Amino acid sequence: MPARNAGIAARLAGAMLACGLIMLLAVGSVLAADGVSGRRAALVIGNSAYEHLARLPNATNDADRIRDVLERANFEVTLGKDLDKKGLEETILGFLRTLNDGDVALFYYSGHAVQVGGHNFMLPVDATLATSYDLEVQAYNMSSLLEYMRETSSLQIAILDACRDNPFANNSYYVGQAKVAVEGKKGLASVAPQDGTLIVYSTAPDRVALDGTQGLSPFTGTFAEYALKPNVEVRKLLSDIRAEVIKRTDGRQTPWDASSLTSSFFFVTRQNLLIIEDMREVRVPPSPKEVALRISPPITSGNAELTISFTKLPDQGTLWLGDQQLSLDSKVSADRIEEVMFKPASADMTGDEVRYSVTTDSGRSASGIVRVVVDAQAVAQAPVKPALTIQQGDEPKPAAPEQAKPILVAMASDIGTGFAAMPEEIVRSSAPTGWLRLEKRDPETQVAVDGQIVSEGDLIKAEDIAKLRIRPSLKLVSASDTDVPVAETVAMAPQSGKADTSTDSMEVKPIPLPADKTAAQPPVRTVVLMPAVKTVAPAPITINVAVSVNECDTLAAEPLDVQAVADGKLPNDIDVPKALVACKAAVDQHPEVARFKYQYARALYAEGNFKEALTELNAASDAGHVRASYLLGRLYQFGAAVERDPKRAIPLFEAGAKRGDPYSQYALGRALVTGLGIKSDIDSGMAMVASAAESGHTYAMNMLGTEYLSGEHVAKDEARALKFITESSDRNDVYGMVLLGILYRDGSGVQKDTKHAAELFEKARAMGHPYAGRLLARLAQRDNTSDAATISNWYRESAERGDAWGAFYAAELLKDNPTLQKDSGEIARLYALSVSFNFKDASDQAKKALGGVEALTVGKEVQLALKRAGQDVGEIDGRLGPRTREAASTVLGTAAPRNSGELLGDLLHKEWIETRPRLDMLGS
Repeated sequence: MPARNAGIAARLAGAMLACGLIMLLAVGSVLAADGVSGRRAALVIGNSAYEHLARLPNATNDADRIRDVLERANFEVTLGKDLDKKGLEETILGFLRTLNDGDVALFYYSGHAVQVGGHNFMLPVDATLATSYDLEVQAYNMSSLLEYMRETSSLQIAILDACRDNPFANNSYYVGQAKVAVEGKKGLASVAPQDGTLIVYSTAPDRVALDGTQGLSPFTGTFAEYALKPNVEVRKLLSDIRAEVIKRTDGRQTPWDASSLTSSFFFVTRQNLLIIEDMREVRVPPSPKEVALRISPPITSGNAELTISFTKLPDQGTLWLGDQQLSLDSKVSADRIEEVMFKPASADMTGDEVRYSVTTDSGRSASGIVRVVVDAQAVAQAPVKPALTIQQGDEPKPAAPEQAKPILVAMASDIGTGFAAMPEEIVRSSAPTGWLRLEKRDPETQVAVDGQIVSEGDLIKAEDIAKLRIRPSLKLVSASDTDVPVAETVAMAPQSGKADTSTDSMEVKPIPLPADKTAAQPPVRTVVLMPAVKTVAPAPITINVAVSVNECDTLAAEPLDVQAVADGKLPNDIDVPKALVACKAAVDQHPEVARFKYQYARALYAEGNFKEALTELNAASDAGHVRASYLLGRLYQFGAAVERDPKRAIPLFEAGAKRGDPYSQYALGRALVTGLGIKSDIDSGMAMVASAAESGHTYAMNMLGTEYLSGEHVAKDEARALKFITESSDRNDVYGMVLLGILYRDGSGVQKDTKHAAELFEKARAMGHPYAGRLLARLAQRDNTSDAATISNWYRESAERGDAWGAFYAAELLKDNPTLQKDSGEIARLYALSVSFNFKDASDQAKKALGGVEALTVGKEVQLALKRAGQDVGEIDGRLGPRTREAASTVLGTAAPRNSGELLGDLLHKEWIETRPRLDMLGS
């Protein structure tokens, strides 16, 4: 618990017995998600409103109905309706974020789909599939989604109600490096599931499913009716559904499934507890008066219907319920069993016995005994606490619950910080007894007890309330979900000695928000526990969890991060000062949450503090954050802040790629294509990059466009290149803008338009692209559209951003325009900086040009660089002696190069790194 709330919490001790107590706390303790078993996550998508294809009126209705069913079955549901391609990508990403090593992952899809090359593709509502290039940028491969689910869950279920008529004429589409024909006009392909996977089709492979005429498809309507039947294993459930759909469609539709499940699965598992008094004794004085047996009402999980009948009537009297005499055939409802009275036949009764049986609607039964003992010393019915027997397992025998007061608990939780524990004050001070029932659970909240997920209707032993954990959904908090009053807390004056349980000293005050919380009013998720024994005035425990997004997530999450909880910021959009403060606070408050370490590393990296960024990256990677592993791999490839070692990057990329991280997929694919750190495999590499592009990764789109534009590794195809590059540019990717500008500049695949090219270059330059300024300058030089001063500044800007060609061209321009030089050594510095970037032809040409610069000029720049680094090198005369070289070795931390040009390059590169440039913007 944060320290700022500890004082408030301490003053609340002992207050839980107060009538109508309201208690609000900010809770900081969490249980890691992998410490809870039984977690379920589902993705439900329904697409009806197709823009270019036949509409499917029932698909969104199907999705709504399935969402309701799955939420009742304790799934955390991510719902998407009428999704365009970008919306589809974002919804799938949101679903993947909710998995994170859950037990069960389910995917339901209702809408248009098409099978190509043995794969089934979901079609978003804006799909046209008008050209052969459209499938790979407009559709989403269901097999890819299943692979991602498999990496983060132990059991996967896919339900595909998408076998409507294929809306396209027979055509061919590019899938990977091949152009593949659409496989017929009807249905989906049957895909063999891997171990632990169940795939359910609404109809047989290559057959058409009916959309339905009554608001739901025949399959979905039947599934919704059957899925919530308790304790029915899924394979038996599907058999029942199949028979019913065949019946309802007169044999026109036969649901199909392919299973490789290695364990049983039930959508609804009833806890099946039945708790009754095994035996109670009622002691009464000698008297012919009627006696209340006070049989405690039986308790059952799942709100099952109970029937009570008597199996042995008293020998020396009769049983009555109101004015009705009971017989062996009488049925008594559970909520009236306490009213049953025993009427002795005479005052001479010496004792008697009654036996009864309790039966649930599922047929489960248990028996109890009541003994009536005549005791001359008994003047009244003394209160007796009955012993309870649990008819399942070896549970202890808790006493019947005492009358309690309603309790309202408020907790604050950032999404994605785990299962929050009940406040210790509740555990210590409220001390409910007996059994509690989980009466209500917000669909976007999961509840666990002792590491197990519990469902509505389940029973919880009161003493186990200390083990209760609550986890809000990992879904993003909606901006409109804020109609909640500002949280308040009870603050009590400190008391000495015995705790004051009265309400006289209560004072309601606003609760201070933790430093890492945003100021917006948070939505509230509610959980209600009720006493399992029904009473006239039940006393619920209502738990309200105020849900918010941590400021670190809003400021520094990365787009497409499968373990993030917010949409994220591109590198050039991070507000570095704010992100540093927010993420440092988040790491301190939640040291167990790996993504905060990663996002803090992003902020440090953007600031240029590479040493601390590397420390946080390693910590996040070790904790299993795949995007941290990706960035760490990129550092090994780039040689920034670590020794360059591309081979070490490969396993880091592979781990993230398996979980559906598009950045890792892109990096691994690129390494496979280029052979960087791994043996070249162009086909596998291009397929991996295509998977990243399918998820909306613009860098991957850029690479695919570049490959098809150049024809270096794959067949050249300018139209295909244009499709990928345009898609990237439309998503405001600066590299996509630059590539599209190059196409318009050169007229490759489009009509030549240098004005539009310049606009794209300028937009990318303004957004931080490292060499867009250089491209803009080259175009202006060629077309004579800007003056030399403006052009030189564009080149200088690119050089400052790490562009080797920008530095080289700046030096060349200044050599032809001496009056634009800042000083006599600028040309030497620019050439040396270009050399230091070690970028192929540009650095080679710069090295050759630097060799032609006067030696004394280069020497002076070396001495000036050392002086800026705090070294005393004496007179700036350009002559490099032992004193200068010793100072250079001190600055560089290694033996200084003998060549003065190389030495200047090393010194300027170190100086450039210390200016904290945006290395994360260099290269895609």
